Amino acid sequence: MTDSNLKEMQFESDIESSLLSIGGYTKGNPKQFDRKRALDTSTFISFIQTTQPKQWQKYAAIYGTDSTESLINRFCKEVKQVGLLKVLRTGLRDRGIKFNFVYWKPETAINETTTALYNSNIFHCTRQLHYSVLNENSIDIVLFLNGIPVVSMELKDQFTG
Repeated sequence: MTDSNLKEMQFESDIESSLLSIGGYTKGNPKQFDRKRALDTSTFISFIQTTQPKQWQKYAAIYGTDSTESLINRFCKEVKQVGLLKVLRTGLRDRGIKFNFVYWKPETAINETTTALYNSNIFHCTRQLHYSVLNENSIDIVLFLNGIPVVSMELKDQFTG
């Protein structure tokens, strides 16, 4: 391994350490990433089930054992149609059931429910995420929000190129 690779790995490690210790992130597992859908599906579904249990129960009653796959597919379809930012801002409806995929920081802490929902967002960082179904290329660090990748970082050393 070259010296520049070691420096890059140390830089990755330092960024990850900072995010984990003071940034409020948890360590992600790159093996949980579904390359085809570009989601950490277990975190995604866990967030939905934890923050929106009534909606999930209704959804599961309609779709049965296919409810997890149905919601993930519906989310991916909606992102392709209107874009990730719009889906994050407005959520989506399926058969009259509305799901939110992020809870934004409330203006005030007066409403304890909105504060609790905001605090239930799951932030994690994942190193060396293999993203392609065609090859084994990887991204140095990816930041996830509730199982959805929102930031990717490819780190470079300016002194060694």
